[in-house]
Amino acid sequence: MPESPGTLITVAPAPGPIGHLLRTAIDAEQVGAARLHLSPDQPELEAAITALRGQTRLILTSAADVAGLDRVTSGFIDRQLQDGDDLPALVVDVAGLVAAHPSGVSLCGAGSAALPVLLAALASGGHLTVASTTRDHAALVARASGLARIAGRPPLDRAAARDLLGL
Repeated sequence: MPESPGTLITVAPAPGPIGHLLRTAIDAEQVGAARLHLSPDQPELEAAITALRGQTRLILTSAADVAGLDRVTSGFIDRQLQDGDDLPALVVDVAGLVAAHPSGVSLCGAGSAALPVLLAALASGGHLTVASTTRDHAALVARASGLARIAGRPPLDRAAARDLLGL
């Protein structure tokens, strides 16, 4: 698959009330997210999917096989990297993951690894997943979108994101 000229930005909120999930999705979509990765533990999952489909154009996926969600078929994967004090090793890990997954990989860093993973993913051709326990996803998506633009890899629109994911 040819390298994507842009960046797929995914928002992956923790399970929560449908109203909060919907607000997160709408706000994240407005600032550059094209995909929402739902937790299979999301309360009232079917109702949440219906609400999201009715109010956003986001691509909806999950790690579990859930009816009503888009199923990624391209070999695209999601990975989260944990905190670490060895930033050079973290950068090498990110570049290795991107190189090992030519169909695409979306990366997320936890804790102190969040920003280094974001920057390394952009530099190496990876894509971005925004996940936070603080629930301020829209601000984090806006940061990721802005940095992606600065890196010359602006957020993918929905059509390009669907192509990348094999949908």
